[in-house]
Amino acid sequence: MDIQLLKTFSFVARLGNITQAAELLNFTQPTVSAQIRTLEEHFGVQLFERLGKKLYITEAGKYLIDPAEKMLALYDETAAQLSSLSGVPVTRIGISTNYINQVLSPALLKWQASGAPGKISVAVCLNSKAVLQGINNNQFDLGLVHDPITEKYIETVPIHVEELVWCGHRKLLQGAACPRICDYPIINFRQGCTFRRLCDELLQTLGLTSTFEYSDFDAVKNAVFEGLGIAVLPRIVVENAGPELVVFDAATNLTNTVYAITRQDKVLSSNAQTLLKLLQEQI
Repeated sequence: MDIQLLKTFSFVARLGNITQAAELLNFTQPTVSAQIRTLEEHFGVQLFERLGKKLYITEAGKYLIDPAEKMLALYDETAAQLSSLSGVPVTRIGISTNYINQVLSPALLKWQASGAPGKISVAVCLNSKAVLQGINNNQFDLGLVHDPITEKYIETVPIHVEELVWCGHRKLLQGAACPRICDYPIINFRQGCTFRRLCDELLQTLGLTSTFEYSDFDAVKNAVFEGLGIAVLPRIVVENAGPELVVFDAATNLTNTVYAITRQDKVLSSNAQTLLKLLQEQI
């Protein structure tokens, strides 16, 4: 029997909703429904019953929850142990934006200096939601996100708090002895992300609006480098960009927290545990 069938059943049982389970598993709704039917055919019992638009778990389904969770935990533990015996253990990390690489790198340098065996694989995802999907699909061992995650069965640990600052390119600000925010076009993030929410709150207090919007973090940073306008960015990004970016004296009084996320039921390898500890030491 495919272990994925039990994982899909577990998600549907927890959420009580096939659509939500499909979204977290990165499957289509018909695929999740087909996997549940396959599991029901395998055991010869009905696991869920739909009445109108509501999904109800049957007595057989309730009974399967505990054994399924135990089998999934045993599978993850076995996979982790076999990976550690393979000779080249790999720790898979998903990050929600390129900016987090600058938070991750110091911990990776310490990990490398410790002489720990194995290798690290880092994937830059579209957003925090995509990292969460990768964690739930066991695509990643650790996730690093810039949005707070409150999903069930997910362990969320703050690892870094960064000050957000107004900045602009030197060529745009040249000649201004004391540049003022209101004198320049403002570059903002797409709707729906944490940085956009923070920037909108700040702009509202200042009575300002943005001129440009970009869909991802790198695009905002590149627009600042092109001299299109000014933006609110993490201080660590501005400082690592070199002398071309100038920080305004005006404080934003904003910070952003980076979180490490893992599944509570996943047994982390010794490498992943070491790296998580190093990340936590940075807070």
